[in-house]
Amino acid sequence: MIPAPAAVKVDPDVPFETAALIACGVLTGVGAVLNTAAVRPGSTAVVFGCGGVGISVIQGLRIAGATTIVAVDPVQDKHAVAKRFGATHAVTPDEVEGIKHELTASQGFDYAFDVVGAPATIRAGWDHARRGGSVIVVGAGRADAMVEFSAQELFLHDKKILGSLYGSTHVERDTAAMIRFWRAGLLDLDGMISRRIDFGDLNGGLDVLRAGGGDVIRQVVTLE
Repeated sequence: MIPAPAAVKVDPDVPFETAALIACGVLTGVGAVLNTAAVRPGSTAVVFGCGGVGISVIQGLRIAGATTIVAVDPVQDKHAVAKRFGATHAVTPDEVEGIKHELTASQGFDYAFDVVGAPATIRAGWDHARRGGSVIVVGAGRADAMVEFSAQELFLHDKKILGSLYGSTHVERDTAAMIRFWRAGLLDLDGMISRRIDFGDLNGGLDVLRAGGGDVIRQVVTLE
């Protein structure tokens, strides 16, 4: 049993597997783009981390009309997946500087999304956002993880650092919006389901995640 305020009603024709993806991952990722950052059409963006939330950020950027979307992940199996969901480019962390030079003449991206929550990726987001750009911290970092900036660079670079808790989401409003995007073919929820497992294979599903996931985006547990 769950309390009524914690439940969101969806139309009966929406499959449970599809609706299950919206909570947390999709709302967090798409919400970070549309709500927290309010990305403008024609923008450039870089996304650090291409798991389920990162793929949702990439889809949100596509919906918002971003024209350059660079996905960054050390696991190369995830690069083709990121492109399938809307990334225009996909690179490893040590290739970001080169792609920034190629695409922005080293000026940096309008928006940098950190979907990892680690000091190194937050700092990378800052370093690769343009002067006056925005860094959106989507990943949940550790309470004792510290990120260092100098007072001078915070002043001179004129960048914005935005925290994005759950995609700055209004759950009922934005769940309905995600379903409308899905119905319109703008948000690929079904394609995010990489594996369907039964309850008895939960440990196997966790093993996949511990191994780095590869090209796995989301695993759905079926209770039938």
